Amino acid sequence: MESKNFLVVILLVLTQFTEPVKSQGPTNNSIAAAVSDAAREVSARRSGGLVQAQRAASGQSGPQGMAAPPAASPVDTPVSIHARFFSRREAPDFVEAVGFAGDLVTTATANFAERNGGALPDSAEFRRQLVPYCPMRSPVCNPNDLYRTANGSCNNLRNPLWGASFTTQARFLPPAYGDEFNLGSIPRRKSITGVPLPSPRDISNALFNTGTSPPRSKRFSIALTHFGQFIDHDFVSTPILRDDDQDIDCCNGNTPVIRPECFSFSTPPGDFKTTCMPFVRSDFGVEPGCIPGPRNQINQRTSFLDLSVAYGNTLDGQKDLRENGTGRLLEGLNRILPDGPPGTECLNGETCFKSGDNRPAEVPMLTVIHIIFLREHNNIVERLRSLGYSDGEQLYQEAKKILTGVYQHIIYTEYLPVILGDEGMDIFGLRSTPSGFNTQYNPSVNAATRNSFGAAAYRFGHSLVGSLVESYNEDFTPRDKEPMEDHFFSTRLIRNFDDKFGPDAISRWMTTQFKSKSDRFLTPAVRNRLFQTMPKNGFDLSALNIQRGRDHGIPAYNRWRQFCGLHAAQHFGTNYNGLTDHDSLSAKALKSVYRSPDDIDLFAGGLTEKIAPGALVGPTFRCLIGFQFMLFKTGDRFFYENNFYPTRFSAAQLQQIKKQTLSALYCRTMDVNTMPESSFDTPLAGKERKPCNTFPGLDLKPWANIYNSYKGNK
Repeated sequence: MESKNFLVVILLVLTQFTEPVKSQGPTNNSIAAAVSDAAREVSARRSGGLVQAQRAASGQSGPQGMAAPPAASPVDTPVSIHARFFSRREAPDFVEAVGFAGDLVTTATANFAERNGGALPDSAEFRRQLVPYCPMRSPVCNPNDLYRTANGSCNNLRNPLWGASFTTQARFLPPAYGDEFNLGSIPRRKSITGVPLPSPRDISNALFNTGTSPPRSKRFSIALTHFGQFIDHDFVSTPILRDDDQDIDCCNGNTPVIRPECFSFSTPPGDFKTTCMPFVRSDFGVEPGCIPGPRNQINQRTSFLDLSVAYGNTLDGQKDLRENGTGRLLEGLNRILPDGPPGTECLNGETCFKSGDNRPAEVPMLTVIHIIFLREHNNIVERLRSLGYSDGEQLYQEAKKILTGVYQHIIYTEYLPVILGDEGMDIFGLRSTPSGFNTQYNPSVNAATRNSFGAAAYRFGHSLVGSLVESYNEDFTPRDKEPMEDHFFSTRLIRNFDDKFGPDAISRWMTTQFKSKSDRFLTPAVRNRLFQTMPKNGFDLSALNIQRGRDHGIPAYNRWRQFCGLHAAQHFGTNYNGLTDHDSLSAKALKSVYRSPDDIDLFAGGLTEKIAPGALVGPTFRCLIGFQFMLFKTGDRFFYENNFYPTRFSAAQLQQIKKQTLSALYCRTMDVNTMPESSFDTPLAGKERKPCNTFPGLDLKPWANIYNSYKGNK
C-alpha cells in the first residue's frame, strides 16, 4: 500500500469531502416542472408510496410499526425465499416513503438534466420543491442520555442521522452507473470498450468454480464464518424493489422481464433449469433534505456495531422482542429464539423465528450465534436483578450495553485480527488496549456503512461457507450431517432437540470442524444451489454479488486499487503494472472473461487476489474492510473503550468487559464443557481445549452501585 496516497484519501473521507455540485440557474419553473413530471411518473410505478411519502413529509409517520404477517404463506420458490432475505420487517411504511422520495429525487434530477444540457438543478430550490414528499426526520438529542437510541440516531450529536437505521448507505467513491447522467436509472453494465460486461455467471464459472466442495482451512473453524455473517447482519440490510406488496419475478422462463426494477442476466444452457437468472434491483433512498443526486441504496439497519441484529432497529422492533417489564428478551422453548409470524422469515409450513434482523434462519449456524447472544442477555439481566436492579427498562438497557461492549471487544480483539492480520490492524489503528480506556471517537467521522464494503468487500466471507450442517456429541465426536442447501431459511434443525441436532450439538461442530479455505472458490451449495427448491432452480451467490455491485453503481476494481494507494492494473499479466496481487491462474481466469482490467468488478478482482500476509483477504479487501471498521470505531460515540461521561463504562466495568472472549460466551450459553482459547481456532489443528471453568466469568460486581443513578432513556 502506498501509505502517503492512502493517507490523503483517509483525510478526505474523514472530513466528509464532497465535490461541489455543478448547479444550473434556469428558472425555478423548470425545476418545478421536473419535479411535477417526476411525481406523476413515480406515482405510477409506486402506487402506494405517494401517500406514505406525504405522511412522512408532514411528520405524521416515521420509522415505526411492524410489518403485518402475510394473509397466506407464500409458495416456496427461489424468488420468494430470496425475497425473504430483503424483507421489510420494521417500519415498512417508512421504508416505502423513503423509497418513493428517493425515486422522485433521482427521476426529477434526470428530468432537469435532460432539459438543461446535463446540468443539475439548484439545490436550494430543488429541496423546496421536494418538501411535500421529503421524509421529515429531526431527532432531538440529549447528550446526557445514558444509552443508545433504538434506531441509532443521536449517536453523533452534530449530525444525528449519521449511522441511523433507514438512511442511505454512504460511499467512499462516487457511483459508476450506466445512464447518461450517472444517476442510477441504468446500472453499470458496459465495458469501457462500449460492449456489454460479461454475464456474472460466466465470471463465476471462470473464477469461483472448483467443481466440488472447496478445500478446508488448516486452522480456523466454522464458528469464524458465521460470527462474521452475524456481524454483517448487524450493520447492513438493503431492501429490494417490490410491486406494491408483491415480490417481483424478473424472468419468464428463459426470457428476462423488461421493467426498471429488473436486472436479470443470462446463464449458460444446462447450468440451471432456465438460462435467465432473476435479479431485482435494490431500493434506494434520499439524503437529508432531498438534495438532487444519484440513487443511494437504503440501509434498514443501524450502521453501528450495536447488536441491533439481536435487539432491533426501532423502538417498535425492540418492543416486539422484549418481555413486558422484566428487561428480558423473549425466548422460545429450550431458550431458543422466540416464534415469529408464520410465512415471514422461514420456509412455508415451518414455525419461524424472530430477532432484531429478518434473516436469523438463513442458515442454522447463524441461528446458533443469535441464540448465544439472546441467552447471554437474559443471563446478564438475572444477575443484575440479583444485585438489586428492579426497573425493567434499566435492566434491559444496562444488559444490552454490557453485552454490546463484550460483542465489540470480541470483534476488535478476536475477529478482525484474523481477517486483517497484524499489518491491517496496525494500518487502520484497530487494536484495543489490553486494559483501560482508549478513546478514539471523532465527531467528524460518519460511521455509516459504505456501499462498496457491504455490497462487495465484506462478501469475502461467502468463500468461507461450507457445504454441510453437522452436529457433534458432548465428547465432540460426529453425530449427524445434512446438506446445507436443504436448510436455507429453515428452522427444523435448530428445533430438533430430541433427535440429532439442536443449537448445542451444532455449536459443538461449529467450534471444532475446519471452515472452507479463504480463497476465490465458493462451495456448490451457494454457487449452484442457493435457495433451490428443486434440482437446478437455485441461484449463484457469487454471480448475484457481482450483479449487486453493478446495480449499486460500485466502481470497477482498478478504481479501488487507486483509492487504497495500490497500483491499478494496466494489463492482465502479473508483472509490473499488471495484476501484481494475483497469481497467474487467477489473472488468466480474469483475462478469459473481461475485455480490459478496467472492467473487472470489485468483488471479482478483490476475491481473486492473493491473501495478504497473516490475513484472510487480499490487499484491496483488507483496505476497504479495515477502513470501514475504523469508521465503525472512531465514529461511534458509544464505543466500549470511550471515556465519555455519562455513557462510558467505569474503569472496573471495562476491565471485566476486556476479559471476555467468544469462547467464554459459548461456555456460558451452550452445552459445552471445553473450548479452545479462541472459538475461531479449531482443536483439529492442535489447539488445546480448555475446561469452561478456566475461562474468565463476567463479574458484575462493578455494576452493583450504579443502579440508583438511572434516570431513564428515550
